[in-house]
Amino acid sequence: MIRLTIPKEPYWIDLPHGVRVFVRPLTTAVYEAARARGWRMARAIAAEHADLRAAGADITGLPDLSDEDALAGLSQMLFAQGLARSAITKWEGVLDEADQPAEVTDTSIAELMQLPRMAESFVVQYTETHEAVIAEGNVSRPAPSGTSAAGLTTAGDVAETATVPMTATPP
Repeated sequence: MIRLTIPKEPYWIDLPHGVRVFVRPLTTAVYEAARARGWRMARAIAAEHADLRAAGADITGLPDLSDEDALAGLSQMLFAQGLARSAITKWEGVLDEADQPAEVTDTSIAELMQLPRMAESFVVQYTETHEAVIAEGNVSRPAPSGTSAAGLTTAGDVAETATVPMTATPP
């Protein structure tokens, strides 16, 4: 059984530092496209990084993208940016360098998602209903008379039990 509780209308999400974003409802297609694009872009950047290193370019200050954890982190940031770009239509509490309300653009959304707490909060809140529905759909029903009633016996009877002598531990 699954409950279809995914929002169907745009809604507000409250983020850290007084930022609020107005988002389109999340769909599986948008989620999967952002995830796939994040991985594809991260691998492409890692390949460029390797080419630069092989060509003798100065890569001082760039992360070591041959490290799987660094590559996964980059992919997650790109995922958050892609998801946010397809979701956010307006916001409150985001200012530009002149302390004026920032315009919602792909570039400004990417900048907002480079802030770790902001990106994490956005992804968690934006995907929580989607993730809950998926998790709920993956739950198995209990067997009619407990778990053993539905399964086959895989272990034979034990002929005898072993007794292990108890030894006293020194004081």
